[in-house]
Amino acid sequence: MVTTRFANLLIDTADKLAEARDADAAWEAISAVATRLRAKSVNAGVFLTGTGSIAWMRSTMNPAWLEEYAGDALHEVDPLLKASMAGEPPRLYDVEFQQRLGPPGSRYRQLHGSMMGYGYRYMITHSWTQGTENKCLVLGCEDDPTHLFGPGTDRAFSAVAAMLSCRMEPPGAGTPDGRAFGTSWQLLDPRETEILSRLAQGMTEDDIAERVGLSEADVLRVIASASGKMRAGSRDETLALAVLRGLLTL
Repeated sequence: MVTTRFANLLIDTADKLAEARDADAAWEAISAVATRLRAKSVNAGVFLTGTGSIAWMRSTMNPAWLEEYAGDALHEVDPLLKASMAGEPPRLYDVEFQQRLGPPGSRYRQLHGSMMGYGYRYMITHSWTQGTENKCLVLGCEDDPTHLFGPGTDRAFSAVAAMLSCRMEPPGAGTPDGRAFGTSWQLLDPRETEILSRLAQGMTEDDIAERVGLSEADVLRVIASASGKMRAGSRDETLALAVLRGLLTL
């Protein structure tokens, strides 16, 4: 019976992902599969290896909870987020157990107590590294997810998560603004996109200035503006984040 349910889930996952034609449709497909896994929410994130910078994140968690999380800066005390950024999240995160570890009145206890209040009692994760990216998929569940497929749940989730990872796509230029819990970023304008594209091709600032009809100082100002929008600490990080966020195609 369990084997049949698992097989049906894999077939349904493959069908839903194949039908998705763009990033938003793919996200809806991922959310639908998460519901089949009896999850209350699905979270996806991509982080730069080494720096841990957030490239992008998406979530179907309750908007009121996300507002509280951002407004009270709970990302600062979130061990699961920190572990995900490092590419080493635990496979199963017991929220109630973690809540008991925090001192009374602390934001750590607030974080976990509030999560339980919204029905997120367990978080089951899958992470992998691809080039310069750490990717992470996290499902929020009210009930112990190990009951879904019994002892094979971990293997089942890994298989499904691997399929879902193929369609984890950034919000891209179609999204007015991106926010990733303490790391906000803005869209690039056409001039910034053009200059970053040429920079990624290996052109120097002087070459770019001559090609686009600007002074070298103006080119440097455009690059600095793009770096500020990406909240990047270096030129290389600016290029990497712009690519990962779907704002720049190489």
